[in-house]
Amino acid sequence: MRKALALCSFLLLSAQLGNAAPGSGPRFLDTWSEMNSWESGASPAALAQTMDKKLVFVLGSDGNVQVYSAVGEQLGTVAVPGQATAIDIDPRGKTLYAIDRSGFCTVFSVSLETGAAAGTVRSHWQTQARPVDIACLPDRGLVFILEADSIVRVYSTAGELRNYLPVPKGISGLDLVPRSNMLYLVNRNGYYAALRLGGL
Repeated sequence: MRKALALCSFLLLSAQLGNAAPGSGPRFLDTWSEMNSWESGASPAALAQTMDKKLVFVLGSDGNVQVYSAVGEQLGTVAVPGQATAIDIDPRGKTLYAIDRSGFCTVFSVSLETGAAAGTVRSHWQTQARPVDIACLPDRGLVFILEADSIVRVYSTAGELRNYLPVPKGISGLDLVPRSNMLYLVNRNGYYAALRLGGL
């Protein structure tokens, strides 16, 4: 049953991504304004922000995650083992998820009790294939990892494989909305798909 569901999802997603057409053209976004800006040190590779916008986590090219306040005050560094390539955080910034080129996912507990951010490793486990991107559903204790074999695998925060979803080749990124069953995917050609997930 699970394989049949995965195959149906694969075919549906292939059709959505293959037939998607660009919109009627870009519209100039003229309502933005700069609120804060600052130097982040090491060349940034990825970033994540808490739901209340009070904390910003920046993955640098050195593989470490710098934690900043919303006004750019550096609160601390979380040293990530391996060479991290992507990160995600829970909405309150208390859990940090990182994947690296070696095929590992590390989950950190982040503490701000002393006024400085510090990370403690909660779990560290190997993915089934090289990880490409990561997104989490912390309220369900689930970590979604897009892997290089074109499968999105769903793990527990301890690294137990819970589910999987084959996706078309070329998918390069994924995202989730907390407290939602929606999975968002993009491929290298710029096409986008939103999938409603069941049975999580």
